[in-house]
Amino acid sequence: MNYERALFFTAGVVVGVGVVCFVKSKAGKKVAVAIASKGLELKDRVVSMTERAKEAVDDVMAEAKYVNEQKAQAN
Repeated sequence: MNYERALFFTAGVVVGVGVVCFVKSKAGKKVAVAIASKGLELKDRVVSMTERAKEAVDDVMAEAKYVNEQKAQAN
């Protein structure tokens, strides 16, 4: 069990060092910037979709409250 943990830790360190070396290169930096840019675009889209969904839910809730008020006034 300890051997597996040490192996995973060592593999993580090696991968981490490799990523750092890759990102320090010009090509790696361009790739990292492109990935970060796409990630920010995705984040903005998700935030926009979430806001639209929240507005739709708020509209439904407001309409439901109105209907309930109308029913209460009728009784």
